[in-house]
Amino acid sequence: MNALAALPIWAVVTACGIMTQLVKLLLYSLAQRHIALTAIAQSNGLPSLPAALLSCLLVLVAQRAGWSSPEAGFALVFAVIVIHDTLKMGLLADRQRAALVRLLEHLDELGEPARRAAVLLDPRAHHPAHVAVGLVLGGVFALAFGIEPR
Repeated sequence: MNALAALPIWAVVTACGIMTQLVKLLLYSLAQRHIALTAIAQSNGLPSLPAALLSCLLVLVAQRAGWSSPEAGFALVFAVIVIHDTLKMGLLADRQRAALVRLLEHLDELGEPARRAAVLLDPRAHHPAHVAVGLVLGGVFALAFGIEPR
C-alpha cells in the first residue's frame, strides 16, 4: 500500500515539491562538482518547481475527482495560465539578463564584482526544457504516489 496515496492532495503536492528540489540539488551538485545548496531555494532551473507542482496537482485532481470534474478543469486552466506566464516572463527576463550580462562584461573597471554579477545573472537560468522536465516529473510523481487505496 502506498503511504503517500492516503494523504490529502496538498500533502502529495508538497512531497512532489520537496522531491523536485532534491533532484535539482543533485543535478546542480553533480554539474558543479560540489554541493550546490543554493539550488534548493530556486524555483527556476532544471526541473522547474512550478511546472512540477502544477502537473502533479492536475494529475492528482484528475485521478481523484475525474477528468470531467470542475476541480480538474480549474486545475488545468490554472496550470496552463501559470506555465504560459512562466515561459513568457522567463523569456522576457532572459532578454533583460542577457543585455545586463553583456553590459557587465564590458565594464572591466568594476573588476571582480561585475564578473560575479554576470555569473549570477546568466540568461540561461530558465529554459522551456526546464519547464517540460518539471511537467513530466510532477505528472510521474502523481501517477506513482497519488493513487488512493481502494
